[in-house]
Amino acid sequence: MPVYGGSMYKSMFSLTLLFVLSLGSISFAGMEEDFEALRSTPRSYEDAGAICEEVARLRVADEYPAPQYEVVTGIAYADSQRTIGELDVIVFDKNIDRAIKVAEVKCWKDPRGGLKKAQQQRQRFLSNVRSGKALQFVSTGVDGKRYSKDQFSQIQVFTTIAQKGTTENGFDQELEYTLKEFHAFRSKMIACQQAGECAKGR
Repeated sequence: MPVYGGSMYKSMFSLTLLFVLSLGSISFAGMEEDFEALRSTPRSYEDAGAICEEVARLRVADEYPAPQYEVVTGIAYADSQRTIGELDVIVFDKNIDRAIKVAEVKCWKDPRGGLKKAQQQRQRFLSNVRSGKALQFVSTGVDGKRYSKDQFSQIQVFTTIAQKGTTENGFDQELEYTLKEFHAFRSKMIACQQAGECAKGR
């Protein structure tokens, strides 16, 4: 039976530590890249879920790149009496000027509860958009852009997105950050906005 000396144990420990640190640096580097991508986007992060939605938008935009597609966050829809709901991440095909995909983003402490809520929101949206009543669609962002109901009549794909480790709970896609990492990211964005170095939302 071979006997390993202390130097070999130290070497194995060093390699393991290097591997763990490299994984951490990859995560950190990814967050830095996302931070740079978001710093010019005017968005309020008072809502804890906003940072998750914005990172989800970046990932969806990787799948649906410009100039053919436009990926946005936050479009509320209402009837003549009240706001009914809000779509989290929306993909528009600019060739036909219509939404083709909606992703509901729920970075919740209770993933199953978040998934149930996302499914309820999807059904509520479909019921209303398929109804005969008039609906108004308005961006919740600083531009307050308005859309027609007809632009949402041909949506082909509905997906659900949440934080790391949630596909096992039924989500279609998970982001690479944990809730703790998202909280840290949100704090960084808020601090940047307060320092006047990042765009502010309403």
